Amino acid sequence: MNTAPTPGAARPPLHTSSGPAALGTFEFTTPALPERRALELLDTYYQCGGRLLDTAPTYGPHDDGTFHAEQLIATWLRTTGVSDVHVITKTGLNPDRPHLGDLRPHTILDQARRSADRLGAGFTLLLHRDDPSVPLDEIADATDKTVRQGYASGLGASNWTTTRLTRWAAHARTRNLTVPDVTAPLWSLIPRTRRAPEPWLVEADPPHLHHAAEQGMTITPYRTLAAGYLTAHHTGRHAEHHTTTYDTPTGRARRARLHEAAAMLRMTPHGLALAYLRAAAPRVVPVIGPRTVTQLRQCMAGAAAAARVTPDLIGYLEARR
Repeated sequence: MNTAPTPGAARPPLHTSSGPAALGTFEFTTPALPERRALELLDTYYQCGGRLLDTAPTYGPHDDGTFHAEQLIATWLRTTGVSDVHVITKTGLNPDRPHLGDLRPHTILDQARRSADRLGAGFTLLLHRDDPSVPLDEIADATDKTVRQGYASGLGASNWTTTRLTRWAAHARTRNLTVPDVTAPLWSLIPRTRRAPEPWLVEADPPHLHHAAEQGMTITPYRTLAAGYLTAHHTGRHAEHHTTTYDTPTGRARRARLHEAAAMLRMTPHGLALAYLRAAAPRVVPVIGPRTVTQLRQCMAGAAAAARVTPDLIGYLEARR
């Protein structure tokens, strides 16, 4: 296990060494992305300059109720000898109740220890869901212990509101505890409908992005292609989700402008969608979930081209109609 830094000590922010995008591993070892193909994606991702893997104890689900993504990452790290790739993993989610977090101190510490045992390396630990039933001081103390005990090298949160992130950081600073420096909201060019499914998922908005920028946090957004809506057209496994979540007049208009601009820039729509996120806010490392090597290479090339996305282009892409 890697030795974690002392709380309060400076550590390089993730965005400085991650490469243009983080590789999401939710489907690793599932029928959609079996082990051989997942390992091929890991190899290609590394060749493309990627250095940040996004996983969780509940990624790589199997029908028997087990999860295998963390173990596959550990196998890949061990067999390749790669030492400059960082891992984000998570704690506090019961897959049987995805709308609820479980951030009781013993849960945080136990899951962090188990992830450390599986991964065999240090990681940044994100709280997968919020759990307002647990006092914030208990959460801050428990997450700090995961760093002090050598499991995590840094902390952050996924699907936490701006208000809760602010309070956690303020409490940690006053008590000299480890301050969260990563936030992982749902974020893409297209906002969800007002009554979207999965209301417990927290979507990035201007206040959230402003807070992250003000605090110097790395942003690792997920569903960065609006669950494929930005590139697909109501077909395939996400068709119903597209219709209920993203298919609005604003969504259709933004998708059309994205495709038009991508053609003019000779980029893929998904590449430009990722470049947009990296240009729209500082310290953004979008999480991608490609299924093929071709998709992966296109995503990495697009994310690396953020400098081509000018303020004028951002304004054009974000226009509501």
